[in-house]
Amino acid sequence: MARKLFFLLVLILSAESWSQQYGSEFEVGPLLNFQMTSLYVNNEVFNNSEGFSNSGYEGNYALGVYGAYYLKPKMAFGLEFYYDRFSSPLLNEDDHYNSLTLMPYFNYDPFRRIRDFYFTGGIGVAFIQEIPDYGSRVQEKDIHVITVPVKLGISYRIRNQFTAEVGGLAELLPVVDDRVRRNAFYLSLKVPLNRVFGGYR
Repeated sequence: MARKLFFLLVLILSAESWSQQYGSEFEVGPLLNFQMTSLYVNNEVFNNSEGFSNSGYEGNYALGVYGAYYLKPKMAFGLEFYYDRFSSPLLNEDDHYNSLTLMPYFNYDPFRRIRDFYFTGGIGVAFIQEIPDYGSRVQEKDIHVITVPVKLGISYRIRNQFTAEVGGLAELLPVVDDRVRRNAFYLSLKVPLNRVFGGYR
């Protein structure tokens, strides 16, 4: 563990040195998402009817870390790693999905006269850690433990202080074969600790 932490520290310091040398900006810190989560589900799973429908939304959260390189004031590449919880009104109170998600993303500011607003998009991979109990309606072999989430959103960045982001998440691959996909709307807050406490202006 100590070796991994040391390697992470060296990596962060190297990235910081690189960004200063080449005029880009590197930031790293915690992220917190408030998420309204839902399931796009085949109706036969819950009420034995035909077709697909959205299950309704429930409030949940995601917590993790992020890093971003602002190559220019209007462009950035980033990476998020977070733990999240997904539930739905159709599931029992104690039933939910837990997953670890790795999300590479891209920020771009297309505006000329408006500053600090970015369109953001990303595609990543989610590793399911816990699944709800569907009973006999879903067989274990039909449940995927790896899915591919996609996000689209818009963010507002106050340089060296925080970034706020709103957007949506959806899955390219179903979490249950041909029956269930997860989706969400989110509000995210990111704080670049290396720049907040690094004396940057």
